[in-house]
Amino acid sequence: MVGIEKAGIPAVLLVMKRFDVDSRRNAKTVGLDAIRLICVDESAVPLPGLLEKSDMPSRIAAGIINGLTTNPQKVQIDADHDKEFLTYHGTAEGKASTFMEKDFLNRCWSDGLPLVPPTSDAVLRMTAAVDRDPNESIGAVMPGGTQATIRKIAVNAVMAGCLPQYMPVLVAAVEAITDPRFDLLGVQCTAGMVSPLLIVSGGALIDDLNINDSFSSLGPGWRANSTIGRALRLIMINIGLAWPGNPDMKAIGSPFKTVHLLAENDGCYEEFWEPFRVAEGFGYDQPTVSVYPAVGWQPEVMPPDRATTEELVTLLGAQARVKYDKKANFWGMDNLVILSPNAYNAIRREGYSRRDFQKMLYHVAQVPCREFFAGQEPRQDCGGVPIPDSIVSTCQDDPDGLAPLLSAPDNIKIIVTGAPGPYMFAYVSTWGFGNAYCVHKPIQLPGQWRNILAENDGWQTPIIR
Repeated sequence: MVGIEKAGIPAVLLVMKRFDVDSRRNAKTVGLDAIRLICVDESAVPLPGLLEKSDMPSRIAAGIINGLTTNPQKVQIDADHDKEFLTYHGTAEGKASTFMEKDFLNRCWSDGLPLVPPTSDAVLRMTAAVDRDPNESIGAVMPGGTQATIRKIAVNAVMAGCLPQYMPVLVAAVEAITDPRFDLLGVQCTAGMVSPLLIVSGGALIDDLNINDSFSSLGPGWRANSTIGRALRLIMINIGLAWPGNPDMKAIGSPFKTVHLLAENDGCYEEFWEPFRVAEGFGYDQPTVSVYPAVGWQPEVMPPDRATTEELVTLLGAQARVKYDKKANFWGMDNLVILSPNAYNAIRREGYSRRDFQKMLYHVAQVPCREFFAGQEPRQDCGGVPIPDSIVSTCQDDPDGLAPLLSAPDNIKIIVTGAPGPYMFAYVSTWGFGNAYCVHKPIQLPGQWRNILAENDGWQTPIIR
């Protein structure tokens, strides 16, 4: 429709009523300031046999005729998003903050938790923690397409309760989600249960920021873990203009929507495996943040008497097959494996490198060709990455033959986190209806890094390793 309209040919978009605002926002994002839209009041298309008895076809026909013979409607976007300052008055600071909270909630500028007022002074302290111009844009946050400037990122960081030293991580995270390989538009607007999972790699930075990489590393209790992830979600809401139902259409949602920050436990590698950041092409001393489009996970425990690499690969392969979405066609995309230190030690004891383990899992994560192609004729255009002729030919010759669920061992991303204990692991699946890559960005620390840490000291939560 976009191409037709821009070519000067009138077109009409037909959507269900619940997609009204979503469609208008997306049209604005791709350059259509006006749009011809027909909204069908029903929540779903009537069942076969009932459609013919309803008046839906005649109403749609009338809407198409009206849409093609009248001027398109102007798309309206909330102008208050562009205001630099908002003022709230009260008999005390707490009262003014309450008015702000209520207003932000009514405007859908909140995640539902109490917000820290983003005063000018607080935002200034946040922007001073990065060596960047406050007006510099990091990227356009979809679906709204609003530019995420350093100042706007700082506003949301303050609201989330971040400390200034968290800003370099948050800026890198915004660079990652706005990278086209992450497909933020799809992640934000899909009805599927996908959401970003943040991964920080870099032992020294993790210590500096008091990010938990040990017991309950995906749990509560650490300000950095909690507020950096929260700030990214607020950025996705407030800069990306994505609110549940407008236009975030996830029917149920996901616990990952309260964005989680996961820290790699560098210390457990004992120099046998390279850290995640090094495996992805960065230097050892370069901290990174990665964003992964996570859909779901099911942690499992490997029995101590069967704690071997072979058993671990077998169990992970079973998880991969269960989580394979025959309709999503995510072949060629990334998937994530999370290992506890003890699960990793089972691999280390037997001398398998990270690359060895990736290859083993790649060969185990296969399904019969008839399942791989979801009962359809084998073809190359099954997903975002073309399926090689060799796999298509194999499946044409033998429907019971096996096809790999991933295009290469490198598509299996592995992170070790947590503390000693059970042999725990999880295969975290992705969505695949758009780009589903794990995107990595370097974290750039400012020149006054040690001074910034010293000025904001005292917020550490004990980490038991």
